[in-house]
Amino acid sequence: MHRFFTLFLLLILSGFSMAQSYVLPQEANMKLEYLADMPYAQQIPVPSVGDAAAKAATMGIVTRPPVRMYDVMSLVDHSIPHPAPVEPYHWKGLLMQSFAWDLLQNSTRIITANQKDRHLLLNKPYWSNYWASLGQFNMRRWNDGDSFKVNYIGHPMQGAIAGYIEVQNDPRGRAQRISRNPDYWHSRFRAFLWATAYSTQWEIGPIGETAIFNQGGFTYPIRCSKKAGTPDYCENPTTMYTNNTGWVDFVITPVVGSLWLIGEDTLDRYISDPLVHRRPQAFGYKVLRSSLNPSRSLANMLRGRYPWYRDYEHPSEYESPIYGRFHRALSVETAEHFDLHLHWTELSLQTNHTNCMGCRTSTRGAGVELGIRLTDYLDFVSDVSIQPQASPVTSLNIGGSLTTATFGIRSGYSYRRVALKASLSPGFASYSRTGSEGTAPKRNFNFAAVAAISGDIRLSTHLGFRMTLEQTLIRYKSPDRDPDGIGTPPRLSFLSHDNYINSTNWGVRVGPVLRF
Repeated sequence: MHRFFTLFLLLILSGFSMAQSYVLPQEANMKLEYLADMPYAQQIPVPSVGDAAAKAATMGIVTRPPVRMYDVMSLVDHSIPHPAPVEPYHWKGLLMQSFAWDLLQNSTRIITANQKDRHLLLNKPYWSNYWASLGQFNMRRWNDGDSFKVNYIGHPMQGAIAGYIEVQNDPRGRAQRISRNPDYWHSRFRAFLWATAYSTQWEIGPIGETAIFNQGGFTYPIRCSKKAGTPDYCENPTTMYTNNTGWVDFVITPVVGSLWLIGEDTLDRYISDPLVHRRPQAFGYKVLRSSLNPSRSLANMLRGRYPWYRDYEHPSEYESPIYGRFHRALSVETAEHFDLHLHWTELSLQTNHTNCMGCRTSTRGAGVELGIRLTDYLDFVSDVSIQPQASPVTSLNIGGSLTTATFGIRSGYSYRRVALKASLSPGFASYSRTGSEGTAPKRNFNFAAVAAISGDIRLSTHLGFRMTLEQTLIRYKSPDRDPDGIGTPPRLSFLSHDNYINSTNWGVRVGPVLRF
């Protein structure tokens, strides 16, 4: 019995030893990896993966192909690698920077416009004149009447800037330099497509030349002198007239603009880059690089970069330092979902009284404002206010109580105890009793817009105090109309005959704010 027990114990031990030796290949791999990291690994005999597989095959064990190290989780500090995340296309940057470029151009046009053009923008119905102008586009001709420097220099540069805005928001194209590489040319073709879309919006879109100053809606003389008695006086019968429409800008802006962009890439690659790389800290060379690439320089500034910044010198960077600091500052903001502001309002308005018609007086009222958080730095905001009996006496546009309702956006800085934000909200202003003498009073509705700056003091997690300084614009329809008809050729106008009066009114709001 004793000998039988000893033999049985030897068989068990030998089976256990064989089980420890004849491991599957992936288990052997794990052992090899683990032992390779040990300082005394060379002192320990380790069976090879091939030997283990051969012995397993003789025993009828089915094995799988060896698995590489990064396919399994090791007992030491090995981890499963994941593919690097693919950088998405920056649509928000593309749209915001393009809008900033459009805003910059329109601001320059408004500042430098003459009084007649400003009258069209400020005292005429915006949408009515936009559709009327759009309907008079003459696409049966090439030239629109603008000068050579406007059509063949200014507009191509506009297209190049729009193209560079697309390039710097395209992760596949922003680090490309001019070469025979197809990736470069694919990138610049995408820039051409965006320049085409931007140019089309600028020509016929709702925030372009057709809407602002109404190109197409009226005719005017070109290449003539406004001084009477001169040979080329504008009122001569031989003077040429145009309504500033044609094919030229639709084609030249994206096509020549893309060629302009490629030309700047060429200057960058073969002239400015060698100089900057030779002396990277030389400020003069950086200024030279910016001067040789004016379109890229302006596109860089629109995204918060220096004019001489180049993406191929910083391939892993996209976010500008300015935006990064702004985003980090706002990241500490308390993340409320919405806030409710109950306010008392005092507003300086043009009102009617028995002893004074159209006089400006201070009116008082109340209202409620709702803010809903959209992102870390942007809120949707809506306000409804009422000024009871703001104008006791009725006139054509003013009379009775004033009700305003606005809807817009708000952005700014918020911290644990204080907040400072600005908002812009279009909407409407409505008087309860208006009308001309001898007619029944009725409620009217006028376009209104409010620009405001608000400051908060947080008293607790959910309660605070807010004070707001606002400027309220109200547009009233004027009783004065332009003469009927479209004019006498060659001076024609297809615009609305109505005129509007803009009234700006300062006000202040104060009251508690509840946060949730």
